Amino acid sequence: MPHTLKAAWGQNRTVLGNFVALSVVQASNYLVPVIILPYLFRVLGDSRYGLIELARAVSIYFLTVTDYGFSFSATREISVHREDPQKVSEIFSAVMLLRFLLVVLSLGALVAIVLGVPRLRAEWPVYLLAFGHVIGQWLLPAWLYQGMERMKLVAGVNITARVLFIVAIFVFVAGPADYLYVPLFQSVTSIVTGLVVLIVAFRAFGLRFHVPPAGVLMRELKNGWHIFLSQIAVRLYTTSNVVILGLFADVSFVGYYSAGDKIVRAVQGLQLPLSQAIFPHIGKLASQSKQAALTFTAGVTKIVSVLTLGLSVGLFVAAPYVARAALGPDFAPGVPVIRILSFLPFIIGLSNIFGVQIMVNFGLKRTMTRILAAASVFNIVVALVLVVPFRHIGMSVTAVLTELFVTTVMFVVLRRKGIDLFQTKTEGVPSEA
Repeated sequence: MPHTLKAAWGQNRTVLGNFVALSVVQASNYLVPVIILPYLFRVLGDSRYGLIELARAVSIYFLTVTDYGFSFSATREISVHREDPQKVSEIFSAVMLLRFLLVVLSLGALVAIVLGVPRLRAEWPVYLLAFGHVIGQWLLPAWLYQGMERMKLVAGVNITARVLFIVAIFVFVAGPADYLYVPLFQSVTSIVTGLVVLIVAFRAFGLRFHVPPAGVLMRELKNGWHIFLSQIAVRLYTTSNVVILGLFADVSFVGYYSAGDKIVRAVQGLQLPLSQAIFPHIGKLASQSKQAALTFTAGVTKIVSVLTLGLSVGLFVAAPYVARAALGPDFAPGVPVIRILSFLPFIIGLSNIFGVQIMVNFGLKRTMTRILAAASVFNIVVALVLVVPFRHIGMSVTAVLTELFVTTVMFVVLRRKGIDLFQTKTEGVPSEA
């Protein structure tokens, strides 16, 4: 086999292996909640289930803060410097230290918010227990493994922890009074998973932790800043829907909306491993040839479009059957939620290509941040208008309209910069100018 073909095969095999490992991780992240959903909804009831989902939504805000965009910025930086152990240790040390500081600040903010809002204060233990997942995600340097394109260990430990979590739920959660066990078990398994993967990382990659100089810390903060703003904006038009619904309506409606959203997101998540696997690959290609990276992404766009459209159509048709299986006899309020949200896999699949794969990897982070910031304002306004009269249905419509807004604006912006990923040949190289 010629040397060039061997090199190409080696690159493709690495991407494929990373894709498979990420598929396992994403499958566990999305499928485990769906597996336990029917049991928890029946055993806890819609109100207790809604309360747990509200606490989870609040913790997701802090997950976003503590991630600070490092899952993308540090992943890309690690992928570029993976052959330099000293540089990798520098990046690792800076990111872990910064994330620790953000975890401490987030915990203080959570305590203040929960104690300051009467509706949250009444159930304060569930919110503090849910925060344990934030600590676990800080300990888990998945971004490091992803940048090194060695995700097999993360996948193995993750799936083991998820299985133990499922077993614990079925064994110990037997009625509404046991609702606190759900965030407790999730936090414990998350922390243990993070510790195991972190300990192995030191030996596998020859890491040396040290307190980096201020210049390095500032560099990492700067690298992740625009992605952080983008992710905060995304949370404001995704997770905020659950929080707004929980503040303005009974938590039972949170239960139905969250259940439907969880089902749809699980289906949508089937395409995320591909997105995560190709992200560092596109970033590396872009550092060598932006045109080559654009051509590669154009081919992926066609595949993603077909796959996600099929997922959306299947969800819309199967909504009544899926709702009955997941929610039991009182499934009816969940059907319209699933049907409305069924458009999301196709819409978000495209926005991920336009935003994460192209805009982040090609220096359009500020443009993407502005789009997502506008979308967050759009979402909150629409959500506040629709939440009282239409409750869970209004939140579902809000979610679809907002994602459609994001995808459409991103497509238009890229077209104006000469980029059309639906064409066989992609002309032009995007820039912030």
